Amino acid sequence: MRCINKGLRRPAVFFSVMLVCSLFLNGCAKNVELEDAFTADRPGFGIQGQGEDMDISYFAEELCVADEDVQTTEADAPDALAACFFNLDTKEILYAKNVHERLFPASTTKIMTALVALEQGDLDAQATVSQEAITFHESGVSKVNLKEGDVLTLRQLLYALLTVSANDAANVIAEMTAGSTEQFVGLMNEKAACIGATNTHFVNPNGLHDEEHYTTVYDLYLMFQEAMKYDTFLEILKVPSYDVSYLSADGSEITASWSSSNQFTKGDVTVPDGVTAAGGKTGTTSAAKSCLVQLFEDAEGQRYVAIILGCSDRSVLYQEMQSFLSDLNN
Repeated sequence: MRCINKGLRRPAVFFSVMLVCSLFLNGCAKNVELEDAFTADRPGFGIQGQGEDMDISYFAEELCVADEDVQTTEADAPDALAACFFNLDTKEILYAKNVHERLFPASTTKIMTALVALEQGDLDAQATVSQEAITFHESGVSKVNLKEGDVLTLRQLLYALLTVSANDAANVIAEMTAGSTEQFVGLMNEKAACIGATNTHFVNPNGLHDEEHYTTVYDLYLMFQEAMKYDTFLEILKVPSYDVSYLSADGSEITASWSSSNQFTKGDVTVPDGVTAAGGKTGTTSAAKSCLVQLFEDAEGQRYVAIILGCSDRSVLYQEMQSFLSDLNN
């Protein structure tokens, strides 16, 4: 188990986290390429001392930190390429498997899309859908069938993004927030570096497959932790469906009901008594396989994040995630 409260105890981890801390102590530096914040050995960087008069916090003071596989419960995720189960309140690592291995994230990418939009945008601002935002060359893309000229608020687009996992909504969000998807992706990568997610590289805001679009289980934990600071993010993740009304290009009203892609949220997959599935983000492509970032709460109100990447089948993914929950109320 790797559990920290006041700094890191392994030298390699300590020095690299101090490097990140020194770069971002007064705000996140731009145009800076970082090595893996949790494995690079960079002595000589970072804070050289601290005391009562120094108003300095360690970069990972409030984080779970895992630099090796961990299994403290009987639960396991043998089918997953990588997985974790962290207690967010005690910072205890209950399970960690290949958490720093670079993998394809599919639509779990949209956690970062939502984070950047919430940080940069106005929830009540309106966007007009462009033809470019709704044009896809792949078949079977998840979307809410937006049309050119439709007008929606950022809040409505975030519901489409995080419930249906709508790729058209992701593109519209990118354009309204940054002017173009390319500029928005730049913001995504800057934010990833800022929070220490240095094994991540995005090339789009939706998670559709690209060989240069990757992340890790641990980096997704960092993104999810940051996104949870926004109440709107958590509120959206909890809803099984969302009824929406917006305007089309001709001014007529369009009404729809958008259902969550998350089987925990919809109640299709159960959790033990006393445990609450408090919302999560799904992701599926042929290359990434089945993925899920999920928040749980136990009967005492303690929060846990479970992340699985690369399960061969959706049903197997939920079975393996359910296994993490078996010891929570014992």
